[in-house]
Amino acid sequence: MVSKPVNDQSYPSQNSGLRVLASPSGECTSPPNTLDDHGPARSLGTHQEPHFRGGDGVSDYLRLMARIPLLTPAEELHHAGIVQDWLNHPDPPPSLRRRGTRARNRMVTANLRLVVMVCRRYRGRISNLQLEMLDLYQAGNLGLMRAIELFDPSRGYRLSTYAFSWIQQAVQRCMSATGNGIHIPTALRTIAYRAQRLEACTAQRLTIDAMADLLGEKEKRLQTALTVVRQCSTTSLDKPIGTLEESTTLIELIQAEHMNDPEDDYRWLHEHLEALDPKQRQVLELRYGGDEHCSSAKAALVMGVTKSYIQSVERRTLQTLRHRLGPILDPTQG
Repeated sequence: MVSKPVNDQSYPSQNSGLRVLASPSGECTSPPNTLDDHGPARSLGTHQEPHFRGGDGVSDYLRLMARIPLLTPAEELHHAGIVQDWLNHPDPPPSLRRRGTRARNRMVTANLRLVVMVCRRYRGRISNLQLEMLDLYQAGNLGLMRAIELFDPSRGYRLSTYAFSWIQQAVQRCMSATGNGIHIPTALRTIAYRAQRLEACTAQRLTIDAMADLLGEKEKRLQTALTVVRQCSTTSLDKPIGTLEESTTLIELIQAEHMNDPEDDYRWLHEHLEALDPKQRQVLELRYGGDEHCSSAKAALVMGVTKSYIQSVERRTLQTLRHRLGPILDPTQG
């Protein structure tokens, strides 16, 4: 059985840029910047738990991932053979199904470092997308699982070499499908990203004609891709600003165009107060208005009435306000 990526919409396809790892002569070739048999895949993890600062979800994920030991080449071949026996069996018995599931899970957990290494390449590209690093890790893990199911250990190359393209394609599809609130076709997004990389690598500013010639694209198509990506770029108002300790979001830094006056929050209360009798309002203003509240005796002296009269008016006024404002302050009373 030849483990070649199939052209399926749910997984990376050959037509979407996946490089075939096995040449027609049978020799296995890895894509550029991938991991060879003794390359960075073995150096990504160590049995010593590294130090990750911070208490966010990414740090916790990396901390737990670092505790998982890597597989030796012999163990990788052993587990891959069990997985292939399980998946290729027409009617696997329960014992083989359990062994195959355990072997697949062991291969997935042992290669999570490879997913992290691939996803870190796209750290700068998700700054303007509605994605977090954990979203990329999840998409990369799905690509890794698919690669393990199709991995054929008899071909002679390592799993890290074969799974690299699957993980990369899964991450790219995640960014294209869910990375923006407005869906942009993958072809246009790819052209715009290539143009942006080309412009960043050149010292002088390139025109649309020059970039179209260098990229081998039509000028109108390149202009359309750049315009669509620029106009459809969105950002979340809950995007964190600054360090994790500050926990400041973008919406907290945006000033409202029409700021309400603090008195507007109590306008409804002023309407009920204005509906009272003049004497009732005067008693309330003397007793509760201003910085210094007047006593009943002092209010009676100011109005030229007795103290008992002030207390009686105040009691009736407060009862009236409670009756009117009760349903507003506590709707369950109605």
